[in-house]
Amino acid sequence: MQKSLTIIGIFLCLVLQGCDDKQDQEDMMMTNDTLAVSLCDYFDGRGTPNERMLAHYILARTYIDMDEIPLALEELQKVVASADTTAADCDRRLLARVHRQMNMLQEQPSGSSYLYLWLVLSGFFVLSIGGVLLLSKKRDGKEKVELPQKDDSVESSVYEKMTETEAYLRFKDLSKHPQQSITKEDWASLEAMVDGYLPDFRKKVDPSHSMKDADYRICMLIRLRFSPSEIAVFLDITLQNLYSRRKQLLSNVFHVTGKPQEFDQLLQEL
Repeated sequence: MQKSLTIIGIFLCLVLQGCDDKQDQEDMMMTNDTLAVSLCDYFDGRGTPNERMLAHYILARTYIDMDEIPLALEELQKVVASADTTAADCDRRLLARVHRQMNMLQEQPSGSSYLYLWLVLSGFFVLSIGGVLLLSKKRDGKEKVELPQKDDSVESSVYEKMTETEAYLRFKDLSKHPQQSITKEDWASLEAMVDGYLPDFRKKVDPSHSMKDADYRICMLIRLRFSPSEIAVFLDITLQNLYSRRKQLLSNVFHVTGKPQEFDQLLQEL
């Protein structure tokens, strides 16, 4: 297996090294992240700085193709972190390409950003119409109409309280030490904490209590704002598997067909 990874990794590295700056948008990409993740694992453990840079760059381009922009940015940052700029053979051309692509991705709104903007504008439109209708009912001009406003500070306060619990801090510690095992007690404590602070959360995502444990854990971890990389480690699955599960859960829970980021956004609103 290691020999195969080495051969594939060297081949892909040679292909990428042969690309000039005019081919930034046409680099070789993979259709899923399985092989790319394996390459990163392999070269992170035994590769040179340039090999690690190329491996993470391949994975970043794969996520761009999958429209997983946050994951792509995370991998591009790892490319920069892997670079040994003091070495004479440092691949500065790749490093410059990475910086350009990071700037492009950070300036490019994602699909979830468009969804959020649409929701905000729609909400504003509805509130405006509602205000006009209420104002039209005033008889003598003395009646005051107050439109309801969402208090985001309540959501922020609840989230901050959850991040201070022992159950949450346990998982944050596990994210920094992935070699540690997660016990049934850890999951039970996390679920009890979520039930305590968000008593309606389970009823909204799984009213019939028929959801698999792994899927409900994905919902909890997303609601607690853990990153996809952290969630994949917690559940011992690949990011591609997590990507697929989030799309399926979007359909199962909210009866919507769309991207995983839309599922994450809707969960945050529960």
